[in-house]
Amino acid sequence: MGPDASTEARLSELLQKDPAYPREAYLFLLAGLDRAQQMHVPEGAETSRRHMRGPELLEALRDLALDEFGPLACRVLASWGVRRTEDFGQLVFKLVGAGLLSATPDDSPTDFADGYDFATAFVEPFAEEGEPPTDLPPIT
Repeated sequence: MGPDASTEARLSELLQKDPAYPREAYLFLLAGLDRAQQMHVPEGAETSRRHMRGPELLEALRDLALDEFGPLACRVLASWGVRRTEDFGQLVFKLVGAGLLSATPDDSPTDFADGYDFATAFVEPFAEEGEPPTDLPPIT
């Protein structure tokens, strides 16, 4: 199920003002937020939205990318301009600025700094013994 009409309108406005990341990157981030919510709701508890910290969201985004894209995760994310965890933080705070997400005064893009190395997170799980592949797009 895709975003509702209000979300879609705000996302379209954000993309017109700031096309640094494509629509797919934002939709992926929102799907990762939903996954983070599911991962961190105690078993048996009513499903409710709660504030997600940067590391919790990063964990869910890593899991979602591996599940959705498998060994191509790093390449798909790179095609969207997402090459490090700081890019996820930029996406989050662009969505906050567009009124699609909320943040607390303690939240900061730095919450996403150095969350994990993309090669380690997205390539190594699929590499056979030995060195990971070297023909990947650069991660800068």
